[in-house]
Amino acid sequence: MTSAIEVFVGRHQEIAALSAALDAVCAGSGRLALIAGEPGIGKTRIALELSAHATSRTARTLLGRCHEEEGAPPYWPWVQIIRSAAAIHDTTDLCADLDAGATDIADIVPEIRARLPHLEPPAALSEPSETRFRLFRSITRFLINLSRHQPLLLVLDDLHWADVPSLRLLEFVAQDMADSRLLIVGTYRETDLSRRHRLSDTLGALARVPHVLRLHLSGLCAEDVRRFVVTAAGMVPPAWLTTAIHGQTEGNPLFVREVVRFLADQGHFAASGTAVAPPPAIRLPEGVREVIGRRLNLLSGFCNDVLAVAAVIGREFTLDVLRRATPDQAEDAVLEALDDALAARIIEETSPGRYQFTHALVRVTLYDELRTGQRRRLHHAVAEAVEAVHRRDLDPVLADLAHHFRATGMNADTERAIDYATRAGQRADAAFAFEDAIGFFQNALDMLDSQGVGDLERRCHLLLMLGNAQRRASNHAPAVANLRAAAEIARAQGRWMLFAEVALAHADAAWRDNRQVDARSGPMLEDALASVSDTEAALRGQLLGWLARDRLHTGGLQDAKDLALHAIAVARVSGDPAAVATSLAGLADFPWFPDETEQLLVAATEMVEMAERAGMLELVVRGHLRRAALLLELGDTQSTIAAIEGMSRANARIRQQIFDLFELGLKITMALMRGAFAEAEQLILRTQAQMRSRADSNDPVSVQIFTLRREQGRLRDMAPLVAMFLRRSAVVGTWQPGLALLQVELGDLAAARVVFDQLAGDGFASLPRDARWAASLVYLSEVCAALADVTRAAVLYELLLPWAGRNLVMGGGTGFWGASGRFLGLLACVMGRWMTAERHFTEALALNEQTGAQVQLAHTHHDYAVMLLTRGYPGDRERAVLHLEAAEDLSSTLGLTALSAQTADRRKALVEAAPVAVTPDNLTVRELEVLRLLAIGRGNADIALVLEISQSTVASHVHNILGKTGCSNRTEAAAYAVRHGLQAG
Repeated sequence: MTSAIEVFVGRHQEIAALSAALDAVCAGSGRLALIAGEPGIGKTRIALELSAHATSRTARTLLGRCHEEEGAPPYWPWVQIIRSAAAIHDTTDLCADLDAGATDIADIVPEIRARLPHLEPPAALSEPSETRFRLFRSITRFLINLSRHQPLLLVLDDLHWADVPSLRLLEFVAQDMADSRLLIVGTYRETDLSRRHRLSDTLGALARVPHVLRLHLSGLCAEDVRRFVVTAAGMVPPAWLTTAIHGQTEGNPLFVREVVRFLADQGHFAASGTAVAPPPAIRLPEGVREVIGRRLNLLSGFCNDVLAVAAVIGREFTLDVLRRATPDQAEDAVLEALDDALAARIIEETSPGRYQFTHALVRVTLYDELRTGQRRRLHHAVAEAVEAVHRRDLDPVLADLAHHFRATGMNADTERAIDYATRAGQRADAAFAFEDAIGFFQNALDMLDSQGVGDLERRCHLLLMLGNAQRRASNHAPAVANLRAAAEIARAQGRWMLFAEVALAHADAAWRDNRQVDARSGPMLEDALASVSDTEAALRGQLLGWLARDRLHTGGLQDAKDLALHAIAVARVSGDPAAVATSLAGLADFPWFPDETEQLLVAATEMVEMAERAGMLELVVRGHLRRAALLLELGDTQSTIAAIEGMSRANARIRQQIFDLFELGLKITMALMRGAFAEAEQLILRTQAQMRSRADSNDPVSVQIFTLRREQGRLRDMAPLVAMFLRRSAVVGTWQPGLALLQVELGDLAAARVVFDQLAGDGFASLPRDARWAASLVYLSEVCAALADVTRAAVLYELLLPWAGRNLVMGGGTGFWGASGRFLGLLACVMGRWMTAERHFTEALALNEQTGAQVQLAHTHHDYAVMLLTRGYPGDRERAVLHLEAAEDLSSTLGLTALSAQTADRRKALVEAAPVAVTPDNLTVRELEVLRLLAIGRGNADIALVLEISQSTVASHVHNILGKTGCSNRTEAAAYAVRHGLQAG
């Protein structure tokens, strides 16, 4: 009889869909296929059939199976896949494909470190979510790199048993695989899912991924069942038998297979290929478990006993552990029992000395038949066997040991179970499998409580570990509750160093929960400070830093700053570069105002130096980020670029995505500032692509997109999106200034007035003075100017005045509006303070020129011209024409569509109001000035100095003059000036 396991029939539509997905993958378009169905329906079998197709297309298949029992290491299906991939590559290719992610992956796949012993440990990061992101990105890059050599089929079997970290990794890879040659096939039992099942969340997340294929497997039809019997039994079954098997099994392939094998084992198929017994003589089993049970009954009692021990070990088991767990039996007898089970297709050998049950239901049937006492004794025997086999390195089996010792239900074993569960939790936490760590720590706590022993110190440590794991998994509310409980125990026990550690963790968890310090954090931090010795300078510095953050949100700003500075002083006393760098980094939480810029720049520079000495690359990046924004405010563009480069170099080693986003944000700002809109557009697309793999909903480029579309004259396209954002956003009030400006730009001054009056009702006091304060002042200044609101202009002028002589920068540099003088000038115009306005515009021209802010320079020329025309002093008209020409030249060169249209309208109005004499060849006033100076032999540098414009602008004017006059060079242009009487008088 042909092995029923090898038989594959039907599934034509499903195979066609999967083959089409494989074709797309081979063409470079990644796909994820999810195959769902009841137990035994053939999910794994169809994946293996696809593997055969993949092999014929030169694709490679890598299998990762999820474990149904507790005890599997974190990321287990992915670990299996990575191990298999590493095993088939030589060391050189493996290094190339792993690239910078080798150190991260080696933390969860020890075989990588064994292959590459030179690897250094990965740089530690303070933000757990970023640490896990780095691991996920490293694994994703590795798999994509592998697929460049040949298409890859990754089979993730039994996802309903997957651990949460493995599911999160699947979500991540799915987001980033669109342009790869990866085909991931995941199988799962839909019957095992509920609304709260961990896989349900993942399926919901994957529903938003466009390249996902979903397949649902149902039972085989009667014809396919007939073909199955023909192939497996080597006979054409009579119609009654096909009908009976199909009716009883409903076409479930596992059930069909087991029934056919059962009938064959019972001798119901004759050698001649006909059924021996008539229909009444054959009673088909009622269910798949019954038929499995009947097949097991055909094996000896000893074989069933050995298989029962194997079932306690798990779906997969090793000969070493099985042999030690059956110490009373001779090795030959155990091997003989396994041979019988292999022959009966109850188990299969996956590699020398390693076995697995052919289906999970076989193992479940055996396990469920055990009485409670038998299970407990066998779990104890298995636990002892696992300990003995892995005594040299227990780390990979800590979770197994915790599971088996707990399952014994014996008090003597509970202590060992708590210890192993705790150690398993610590190992999972170190591997960024925070959800697994939570489960282990909670199990340890439950077992500790079940003992009824008041080991409060141990309970406190477990609560601290549980709270930290929950904090790292972003389960902040339960983390806060558990850390409070730990704090109470530590306080009552007088364990003040432990109390201080808990207080710091509690403050962080509470902050992350709702972005404000919990009311109980302050007193807890104060108590910890009061109890920690002055000799513990580094710890005191951390406590002071968190207390400063507490005061920032519950007390006064100055009190908070005093505490932050005290924390820095304490850290400096310790002489520890790490403590100094950490305390200086705390200043980044505070809003920054222009009178502090130079002081903060010194602090940020020291932070970089101390962090480099301490090897704290994360703080090096943060220091450079802070320096870049501060230097941009001061108009030091070259130093800003150097800071961005320093940030990029440091982040290349720690690969933290949040810093990738900040770097991209700064580069977008610099591109927008120069008017390099195509470059900015590409950088924005890169940022948005990276954001798709992040859970947070904040859009870091929203302000930059607004700026770009405004300059391109495309704000009207954004109006519906902005309105929808404001309706849904929890921070509507913060971005009301942007809405008012949008309404001005769209010509709806009445709507802008409503929003503006709401914000101005309390003198703009309700606007938060945080990183968005500068943006709010900029937008409101422009709205105020458009509405000509004299009273509010005076208020806004005083609020903006501290930035005089500075550029206006938002937060980490993701918003930039150039010299504040331009907006101060606009407000001064509204108030009719003409000399003040002129001074501010003049300063703004100089600072924007110095900074290289070409877009802002163009706007300043335009606004200055409007001021001059409005004022109307003698000579103002002529000066306004020059500024309008400068604005027009820049807007034309840079592609400032909106400004170019405004400037053209202004110039047209000037011409219609007072026509000027027609100049030869339509030379502009500025071009005539340049031509006169050129005619007397002045070079570009001299002309720039006389006219107070840049040399590049002079060169542009000379180019235009030569083009309009038809002159070939400067000499001919000078002669042209003489012929037309244009030389300087």
